[in-house]
Amino acid sequence: MGRICLLAPGQPSVDPRLVKEADALHEVGHEVQVLCSHMIPWADAADRELLQTRSWTCTYVGGDFNGRSAEYWRTSLRHALARRLPLAWPLSDRLRRYAVCRVLPELAGAAKRARADLYIAHYTGALVAAADAARANRALFGFDAEDFEAGSYPLTAGPSPMDRLVERFERQYLPRCSYVTAASPGIAEAYNAKYGIPLPTTILNVFPLAERPRELRAMSPDGPVRLYWFSQTIGLGRGLEDVIQAMGQLKGCNIELHVRGRWAGRYKEALFSLATSVGVLHQQICSHDPEPQSEMIRLAAMNDVGLALERKDTENHDLCIANKIFTYLLAGNAVIATATRGQQLIMETIGDAGFSYEPGDVNGLARGLRLWYENRNILQKARQESWDWGTRRFNWDLEKKKLVQQVGAVLHDGR
Repeated sequence: MGRICLLAPGQPSVDPRLVKEADALHEVGHEVQVLCSHMIPWADAADRELLQTRSWTCTYVGGDFNGRSAEYWRTSLRHALARRLPLAWPLSDRLRRYAVCRVLPELAGAAKRARADLYIAHYTGALVAAADAARANRALFGFDAEDFEAGSYPLTAGPSPMDRLVERFERQYLPRCSYVTAASPGIAEAYNAKYGIPLPTTILNVFPLAERPRELRAMSPDGPVRLYWFSQTIGLGRGLEDVIQAMGQLKGCNIELHVRGRWAGRYKEALFSLATSVGVLHQQICSHDPEPQSEMIRLAAMNDVGLALERKDTENHDLCIANKIFTYLLAGNAVIATATRGQQLIMETIGDAGFSYEPGDVNGLARGLRLWYENRNILQKARQESWDWGTRRFNWDLEKKKLVQQVGAVLHDGR
């Protein structure tokens, strides 16, 4: 067994993939430490609750919003100023590092002190820090691509200086990694094509069977059909407008839209205004507060249909597979997903467990919803299929074995 250090610029409670990796590696006997930083004030309480149930250690760098606020604001100002000086980046490696991640120097320093055998980075800033620490300690480092970061810019706008900076660092450090993993086949292929590295191992962002209910919830044969969508933020451009307009075409159908998260700005008023304009009653839209990630599957299971409404506005969005889909499969929700390249791979696999539609195709979405509403037996069959796919394939109990094997092989070969 080895000493493993996972690095991320964000917080554990908003990065379930990081937590699952730490859990899986600790379970098989590795000594696991997580290095991260405070990013979102409301996530601090969720972090404390989560970490109380973990045996691996977690250390924050770069200050916080309370006790070490001076360090937090110092590193935030440093980061903001560096991002405003792209013309100076070619002249200073230090400025580039300050720009790509608020806490990159602090992550690198803490990682060097951790003296691990293997450093695993999430996101580009952490990749640079992991490489520094591995070099200092004559250790190994790997990278887990949760997203295709170099393809995160709007396709209509082209890459910004920050996007080019991300690409520069990835091109410099990814070829030196002992291994790379990716959250979807599309993301793996994109990294392979862009940087010429070996095709990364795909490790899907699925969830543990222990987080699901004990059995599939029975569905009312004549009650409302409950649609469900969740995220950290409920905001513009997340696909909810499609759903409201489709519901507007289904007047007389008892359909409810349940959304969970924090409303962005005045988006709640905008969405309800859209609902009014298409004849959707306000009581058909039900808003729920955020809950811990560990409860997401059980909460989804209280509904009938799960919505994964990714856009195609960036290459990353087109290639990724929304975590929501895997939440819905374990919960036993029939799945509606937009037909992005990443999500189509899953939707074609699960077949009758759901259907997909092109983003913006409100008519197609409405037709699919009407079929399920008027034929509850078909909807129930889709829910059962979803539950079965979660049981036999799309769960972390099975998927984590690929991570454990990958890490074990790297540590064995590195000795």
